[in-house]
Amino acid sequence: MRFRKSPSLSKHRVLDTLKTLKVEDQSVESLLLDDKTGVVTIVLKVEGGDKNKLERARYEVQQAVEALEGVEQARIVLTGEATTSKPQQKMGKPAPAQKLELPSVTSIIAVASAKGGVGKSTVALNLAVSLAKKGLKIGLLDADIYGPSIPTMTDTVNEEPDWKKGEKLKPLNVFGVTVMSIGYLTKPEEAMIWRGPMVMSAISQMIKDVEWGELDVLVIDTPPGTGDAQLTLAQRLSIDGVVLVSTPQEVALADVRRGISLFKKTNIPVLGLVQNMSWFEDPVSGNRTYVFGEGGAEDMANELDIALLGNVPLITNIRTGGDVGRPVTANDAPGADAFHEITEAVLISLAKTEKVELPDIVFE
Repeated sequence: MRFRKSPSLSKHRVLDTLKTLKVEDQSVESLLLDDKTGVVTIVLKVEGGDKNKLERARYEVQQAVEALEGVEQARIVLTGEATTSKPQQKMGKPAPAQKLELPSVTSIIAVASAKGGVGKSTVALNLAVSLAKKGLKIGLLDADIYGPSIPTMTDTVNEEPDWKKGEKLKPLNVFGVTVMSIGYLTKPEEAMIWRGPMVMSAISQMIKDVEWGELDVLVIDTPPGTGDAQLTLAQRLSIDGVVLVSTPQEVALADVRRGISLFKKTNIPVLGLVQNMSWFEDPVSGNRTYVFGEGGAEDMANELDIALLGNVPLITNIRTGGDVGRPVTANDAPGADAFHEITEAVLISLAKTEKVELPDIVFE
């Protein structure tokens, strides 16, 4: 029997309840009411404070909302950096950020690009599915807060993680991969107008407040760029290696150099480079056209002494697979071979790396 929302339950009533707890409207980043399940999801912006006090405040909001008629469950997500009561280090340096531990995860791979629009999410998803088809236990975290695309690319936009009181969020399982994204907690049409600390907090929560279970590999689809999100992951999580994605043209490869610089400074091994949109192959004649240039990624890999993990062609199947939520590796459609070869190369490169101590990133 499905739960139906009480006619008296509305966003205005929830907001009125929040005001009784001195939570102002401007602190509510997102408020979602699910008619079918009676689940209310609220994303609250906080300015920081003692961690225990923030958790207490979150619990009070949860209890107050769940007391409303028609509410079955309330999910409260806090965004913002919590401060601690520990004294600051001398000379004005901030205390090192708390490390995030995932003891049930054997290896963590980040898929990154310093430039947007190069197919990073396509590579991350197909890499995860390809790894799962090898019999490995795989997780996929969509850490792109501003533009989460994994829900669309897995046809799970209208789904959401399971959750019970006092427990962690239970991620979805799609194509044999455990999947979590901020897109499951917000509306697709809503812009995420968040500052850096809120982005960092949201990513941290999706790591520590999700029941990932036993995983051989957790693949993280990072947002483009070299900013707050990448620094949060580099500083707080023990990443075993990063896969960089680029297209062949020089404007994209120039950004790869910046990405490599970031990961070298944070002691994260670069597993190699994937060149996406390498060529267009005529389906009739089989002739290849190098739309964005030829050999750019291979030359760069040689120049920077990193592995070229593989080339992904520019073909319709890969694009439509992402649009309809059916990646080519899920059913070995044309184009899947390229990703399977990349997966083999990633595993070989990963086996050569060693875990390194996480750096304390401090800007003076």
